[in-house]
Amino acid sequence: MIDHIEIADMFDEAACSALCAEIREAGGRPAGLLGRTDQKPAWPEVRRTRRAEVSEATEARVNGVLARQRPVLERHFGLALGTWERPQFLHYREGDFFVPHQDGNTPLIHDESRFRKISAVLFLNRQSDDPSPANYAGGSLVLHGPYSGPHLRVAMPALPGTLVAFRSETTHEVTPVTCNERFTIVSWYRDA
Repeated sequence: MIDHIEIADMFDEAACSALCAEIREAGGRPAGLLGRTDQKPAWPEVRRTRRAEVSEATEARVNGVLARQRPVLERHFGLALGTWERPQFLHYREGDFFVPHQDGNTPLIHDESRFRKISAVLFLNRQSDDPSPANYAGGSLVLHGPYSGPHLRVAMPALPGTLVAFRSETTHEVTPVTCNERFTIVSWYRDA
């Protein structure tokens, strides 16, 4: 089993479409690791996507969603959660990806990510094997099983407006987008 939760209807279809449009049109930069852009040139081999700079109103709206879901996540995971990190608004184009990794809460990491307890991904558009202009192909969020089941891989359904949350020490990846554009918002809940 992979400990995760899926929560539907964080945003309706119209709101998801508007968010996708804002992210597409917003200025931005390549998304580095741990939100940094000053890393060595090797990081494009690890992660390739663009982090958009959206309006303050949009960021506040997403922070409201994250605040409302904190008690739900605390109950599900049995953790006391503190605040969350500033949301990242991600725009994956064809060929973009993120290799298998963990977001934090592991004994091997000695940076700020060690305080991350729960990772959250909010899907804004639909993944489909037969994508329309609003959907995309490839770009699966795949959660990897724990050490006792290393061959377990579970692709999360990418449904617009759905929040998927999992423990930050869970290995996961985003497979390469093969058609169109993938839009998500990510954040991490930290220790209380």
